[in-house]
Amino acid sequence: MKLRYFSVGLMVSAAGVLASCTFVPGTNISGQVFTLPGNLPTDQPALESNLINITPRVIESLTSSSREDAIEGVWSESKTDEYEYRVGVGDILSIVVWDHPELTAPFGSFNNVQDQGNVVREDGSIFYPFVGKVMVAGKTARSIQEELAKKLAAFIESPQLDVRVVSYRSQRFYITGMVSQPGTFSVTDVPVRVVEAIGLAGGLSPEADLYDVSLSRGEETVNIPLYDILYEGNLSGNALLKNGDVLHVAPNELRRVFVMGEVVRPLTLPMTNRTMSLTQALGEAGGIQETRANGRGIYVIRNSEYDGIIDVYQLDASQAWALALGDEFILKPRDIVYVSAAPITRWNRWASNVLPSLQGLYNLDRINTQ
Repeated sequence: MKLRYFSVGLMVSAAGVLASCTFVPGTNISGQVFTLPGNLPTDQPALESNLINITPRVIESLTSSSREDAIEGVWSESKTDEYEYRVGVGDILSIVVWDHPELTAPFGSFNNVQDQGNVVREDGSIFYPFVGKVMVAGKTARSIQEELAKKLAAFIESPQLDVRVVSYRSQRFYITGMVSQPGTFSVTDVPVRVVEAIGLAGGLSPEADLYDVSLSRGEETVNIPLYDILYEGNLSGNALLKNGDVLHVAPNELRRVFVMGEVVRPLTLPMTNRTMSLTQALGEAGGIQETRANGRGIYVIRNSEYDGIIDVYQLDASQAWALALGDEFILKPRDIVYVSAAPITRWNRWASNVLPSLQGLYNLDRINTQ
């Protein structure tokens, strides 16, 4: 009999514990509430979680900060119309002196242009008849033309010259990652910026991440906001490529959003190169479980910019119109969307775990009293 009373008391105690929310099966979310992200007290230790109610003001704050971060850190480049190619070691120059074929084609007119050309030697010089050794590395074709004309004037009256680079072999940039044809490309007299470079590589592959494009120059690496360039018309990050640059397009395999909890289909969503909203992610998961989910407890869990703190954004969707607000909340890669269970759902799960044990105790009590 005492054991029976103990069982009943245990059930009543458990119900009281569940009602106070100090113990529930499965996961739960709690934390201090702030109206804006980053509004943290400076005289207190770091919190484990920062619970933020999703409001229009919060959404506006997050949107403006992401736009500011996207265009930072790109080198300031000269204008395209100011660009001039500078000759380097290994390039082949074609030097034409009009009315003087013995200078233009000393080996005969049947050879191709490259065979007739002047290769820039390792010391940065070429040899030209009458003039001798001429240093050309680091100079433009126009400046080389002016220099040769001045020196040939001592032997030819009013020489007319044309200097062109017929083979660009001295300078290279590299494109790697998720493009159709990654490889090595020559720097030429035509200026090439990031967008043109990707076109030379055959365009982006379907697995490319427009948010993770980097340009390395020497020991420095910057992020190229390719999404803003292609879809927002912001060309400030469309950097001019130079010798030795490495343009890398990362795969989007890490761009994932995790949808968990009381949804129809918990899943991992790959993020495309377009933005994904909270409501869109819930829709992809089949929506919330109407009979089991807590509409007030739709959360987005995200690593904070503060060490040791996790930002938890909460959407109260107990009124269905709040999902329109969720459609304005843009998710980031690695976000976790979690829909909590309604109190009755937690109680049913708790009861399904505890009642078998209580039934066993009750049966044992009956055996002992017989």
